Amino acid sequence: MNRVFLRLAARALTQTRRPWQHQRQWKRCLGTTADIATKTAPKLVRQGSESGIDEHPGDHQFSLQWPGATPKTVLLVRKANDHQVDSALVQIAQWFHRTYPQINVVLEPAVHAQHKKALPYALTVPEGQTTEYARTVDFVVTLGGDGTFLHVSSLFADEVPPIIPFSMGTLGFLLPFNVADFAAQLCRVVEGAATVLPRMRLVMQKSIDDSPVHVTNEASIHRGTYPHLTTISCFLDNHLLTTSVGDGIIVATPTGSTAYALSAGGPIVHPLVSSIVLAPVCPRSLSFRPLMLPPTAVVKLQVHRASRGHATAYVDGRPCGGVVQGESIEIRRSPFPLLCVNRDDLAKGWAQDINQLLKFNRTFSHPHETPFDEGG
Repeated sequence: MNRVFLRLAARALTQTRRPWQHQRQWKRCLGTTADIATKTAPKLVRQGSESGIDEHPGDHQFSLQWPGATPKTVLLVRKANDHQVDSALVQIAQWFHRTYPQINVVLEPAVHAQHKKALPYALTVPEGQTTEYARTVDFVVTLGGDGTFLHVSSLFADEVPPIIPFSMGTLGFLLPFNVADFAAQLCRVVEGAATVLPRMRLVMQKSIDDSPVHVTNEASIHRGTYPHLTTISCFLDNHLLTTSVGDGIIVATPTGSTAYALSAGGPIVHPLVSSIVLAPVCPRSLSFRPLMLPPTAVVKLQVHRASRGHATAYVDGRPCGGVVQGESIEIRRSPFPLLCVNRDDLAKGWAQDINQLLKFNRTFSHPHETPFDEGG
């Protein structure tokens, strides 16, 4: 009798615990990064040298290595609202699961919710814990255009893991690889045989109390929708350089030299040339020409107290708040470049890009693909 009573009591106790146990099991099945180990820090070795990354990583290309182990976690980031891109993302995630089952596949929350049936093993970050990206992600795969590539920078507070970008039928300076060749390129990354190009970034800060914002393409002050021209004083290392009346001023990276700054008349800068581009936007002057500044320069753009109108600060095309008369933004080099997996032959790839994407120096008399006979 006592044995039966004890057995029933134990069963009752087990049943009272089941809802809690089911809840705990359900939370594990959500598939978040909470239980993932901290990422493997990559090692960058300067090509042709045994030494690691130096004080100025933007001046060279590097070999990507994973000391002691292969990477544990990959983040897949895709362009939104594109069926072809979604199909490629699922294909690449399934390829990772088959080829490298030890690598965790992480998706952004909205993407994870969309594909959780097709990718039940995929993980996502817990809600409100975006710092998990920096803690867990070893490298990033982007599918889309240049905008998708730029979005990755916003997911990390400072240091960004290596990025391998794949084009999805779109053309862009930041997309050296076609998605049709994803398997071979991803194997090179995982096995530590890839080439990395550190792309210089800037940091923009509006005031001492504001958090610095990382800049991949450009930071700018622009009058936006305000009808009057804006007067902006430009300071270089705390020395007044000039005061401009116009639509605005752009401060760009070498990467951003082929974006907004190029449309404003700025120079095309090779990605291995560490520099800061300063370009006016529609100035009321014929003598304000774009400048190339050293990477150590600190640029301050201040809306003049006598300016008729205020302005808006922008970073990579996104508004970052108003700048009224007397206020300023300060831009300097970031210590955290973007580590971009790139072609081994950078010189050839860059020359192809400016010719194919920008139609560099095309003339009406030579509209074909090669302006002149390559043989001379």
